[in-house]
Amino acid sequence: MAIHPGDILAGYRVTRLLGRGGMGEVWAARSDTTGREVAIKVLLARAAVKPDLVQRFQREAKIASAIQSPYVCSLLDVGQTPDGAHLLVFERLDGESLADRLKREQYLPFAEVFPMIEDVLCGLCAAHAADVIHRDLKPGNIFLERTAYPDRPERAKILDFGISKLKRGDGEQNEPTLTAFDATLGSFAYMAPEQVRGAARADERADIYAVGAVAFRALSGRLPFEGTTAALLVAMKLERQAPSLAEATGDRWPAGIERFLERALERKRENRFPTAREALDAWRTLAPGPRAIQPPPPARAPLPSSLPVGPPDPPTISDEADAAASQDDQPTWVDHPPTETVDTPLIGLSPDVSLEPGRGRRTGR
Repeated sequence: MAIHPGDILAGYRVTRLLGRGGMGEVWAARSDTTGREVAIKVLLARAAVKPDLVQRFQREAKIASAIQSPYVCSLLDVGQTPDGAHLLVFERLDGESLADRLKREQYLPFAEVFPMIEDVLCGLCAAHAADVIHRDLKPGNIFLERTAYPDRPERAKILDFGISKLKRGDGEQNEPTLTAFDATLGSFAYMAPEQVRGAARADERADIYAVGAVAFRALSGRLPFEGTTAALLVAMKLERQAPSLAEATGDRWPAGIERFLERALERKRENRFPTAREALDAWRTLAPGPRAIQPPPPARAPLPSSLPVGPPDPPTISDEADAAASQDDQPTWVDHPPTETVDTPLIGLSPDVSLEPGRGRRTGR
């Protein structure tokens, strides 16, 4: 069923298309009774015929509903369209993705990057406490939400838990995952070396590596590793330690920032911060000035019903690494570049920087 403005989905009236990709669409909608604005993510019919994609969609709902944090985009409801298509209802965020900002600004001052990374690490603390590993942190999955607080005009929120996994709990077995046969999922440019070898190897420290890569990209205007092909990028990541900011930019950086990134981007995961909490504590020692008081977490509507997750079929993962690298800042549910973008969506749809070396940089910092 084609969706049009004016249609009613999950009790909300659709207003406009926010973004479209190969697997789904994101629509803005509003409640006629409360006026609440939401973003509705719909799995398209051509994706719904693939059991692994349906499982991934359902899994995203199950995982997102388990995380309670003002730094993670809230799932409000799950449901289906009148013809049975799966949909997820998320809070509507006002702002832009970090990927969009970096395309416009190239790189950002530390005073601007600091609260973003702090928020992301807070979101990771909540996710890891819920036994969730994100596995695909990147600028396109970090949304910079405008707030009503003058001392803190924006807040970073983590998006898209489409390829997340649940880690093993005490005495419990893992749920069936969507990474059968140790398939590699995620975005190469921000992926930890052990995750390049196989997504099933990723634990909390893979998310910490990704945060380090995002911070490096935001501060320097460059990725820690850049190559003309994904194969070259992966080879460098597996064989070399990440460069320092000074090596990447030619500028001198505070020793504390360099030490944090060096540890977060350690090639051997046993040398990284062991937990998001420790990484957050270390990052906060670098605060550029007095920190504003954090607002209380927003109210969160309960998930109306649980979603069963049965044994999945093996996923279909492309072996073309170059194609995957070209989409390093696509959200996971988009399996090819979007065919239409009407507005900045809840789930960022724009690609991040290219993997080509030698990008230009602004003058001044």
